Amino acid sequence: SGDVPEQSEASGEGEDSSGDVEASSTSPEEGVPPPPLEPPPSPPVSSDENDDDLELEPEPGSSPDELLLVAMNSKEEGNNAFQVGDFSSATKNYRKGVNQLKKLNEGNTGDDQVKQLLITLHTNLSMVLIKQGKNKYARDAASKAIEIDPSHVKALYRRGVAFRAMGDVDAAKTDLKKAYKLDPSNTAVKKELVGIKKTLEEMKKREKANLQKAFSSKGGSSLLYNDKEEAEKKRAREKEAETKRKEEELKKRKQMWEDECVRRMNSDPKEEVISFEDWDKERKEAEKKEEEKRKKEKREEEKRKEELRRKAREAERANTENDDNESDDELTPEELASLRGYKKTSDGRTTSYFNNELGEKEKELIGSIEPKRIDATPSPNSAADTVSAVSKVGSVWNQSGTTWEEKDTTEWCKSTLRKCLLDTTTAYYSTTSADRTYVAIVKKVKDMTGDASVALAGGKKRYIYDFHLGLDFEITDDDNNVVASSSLKLPDINSTTTAEEELEVDICAWTSSPGDVETDASECRKALVMDVRKSVVKFVELFNAEF
Repeated sequence: SGDVPEQSEASGEGEDSSGDVEASSTSPEEGVPPPPLEPPPSPPVSSDENDDDLELEPEPGSSPDELLLVAMNSKEEGNNAFQVGDFSSATKNYRKGVNQLKKLNEGNTGDDQVKQLLITLHTNLSMVLIKQGKNKYARDAASKAIEIDPSHVKALYRRGVAFRAMGDVDAAKTDLKKAYKLDPSNTAVKKELVGIKKTLEEMKKREKANLQKAFSSKGGSSLLYNDKEEAEKKRAREKEAETKRKEEELKKRKQMWEDECVRRMNSDPKEEVISFEDWDKERKEAEKKEEEKRKKEKREEEKRKEELRRKAREAERANTENDDNESDDELTPEELASLRGYKKTSDGRTTSYFNNELGEKEKELIGSIEPKRIDATPSPNSAADTVSAVSKVGSVWNQSGTTWEEKDTTEWCKSTLRKCLLDTTTAYYSTTSADRTYVAIVKKVKDMTGDASVALAGGKKRYIYDFHLGLDFEITDDDNNVVASSSLKLPDINSTTTAEEELEVDICAWTSSPGDVETDASECRKALVMDVRKSVVKFVELFNAEF
């Protein structure tokens, strides 16, 4: 058949059912000499080497018989080169033979002699490429042989060997199983299948060992236990930092109490010195009263702002109505008396003396000038434009926008504002610790109240909105661990606050203390506040664009 012989120890191959010999002797018709017992080793070749430069095209104008003869000679030369361990020359000759026959088997339409020779060249090329460690090219060469004959045992075997060398055990097993079904007595195929079975068993053992390691006890250095142990250490550090913070605060309070005691003893007249517990209780009560006072002032300020907004809306509506009434031409008798050059017509209208009022005879000659409805069918485009314009704010009867009309947009605005805030993410690069990055992420928008609308009046749109809400956020470090969490309050998002810096944002106390990274966490929180303001501005821009 022309397949080169190879040592069964080196390749694990023997004689297969295709009739191609792979033993220490060679087919007489091929004239390939027996291989040396110890062929010289070939130089190492990178498996990533590109073999395209080895391809040799046939001579132009060659006849089919000439091409077939050159291909057969190339196969013989390739076999000879392989026997002496010259894998590079063998590869070159096998490729040259393949290139001679390409045009003779386009679309797999060549005769049997051409097909058999092509299969032999491809399988031999696949084998010599495996020897060189070029497993990807060996797989491709065997695949070309399989395209010609899908049931060719040797091509399936060679591709299975290449797949296994590439680490694709499943694909190798599929090819080798198919080859075994076609030729159950093929020793090389059976040997390779046994090798694959051992490989799969080893893989299962490694997986089992990894699982045991992951779920083993503390003494077994479990990966899961290590994570748990690290989490416990982190909690211990946080607890230690919290305890230290409380001790420092207590120390400061005691220093303040001592200063207060000294002040009382030195006062004239002297004041009674109190214990630390009584002083601390008075301090807490004073702080509580101060907090209540601050909250009360804030509520009053919110009420005051709400009242101002309400009055502004009422004034805006009143101005619009006044604009509508300015077009009235009714004059009082006193006003008419003070004007010269004006007169009243028979139907009560005020006009100038230069206006000529038509008599009954003239009206009969002219006919009725009363406006009539035009029943012409409007164009589809104009109708669509009208519906589109009306659907936003104004009704069909109010296209000029001269009458006050208001559309409720509360649900759309709440949904859009919530989405803009939840998309807010801030990164802060630490200046106190090298190569540390903290990320603040808005996790929840809560307690949102308020309403929004778009008003059309005087031919102009007015965007009116007033919302109050809070949001929760978390700060994570480079390892995606939550180092702190807290909340923000936005008590006054309204249409009178248009500038980014005017938006009020209240910062609440830490719900999860940052501990020893409080400086970085506070800076990251400040950056988040600025980005939250930008998200609100983005909502306003979307609101204006939508309606």
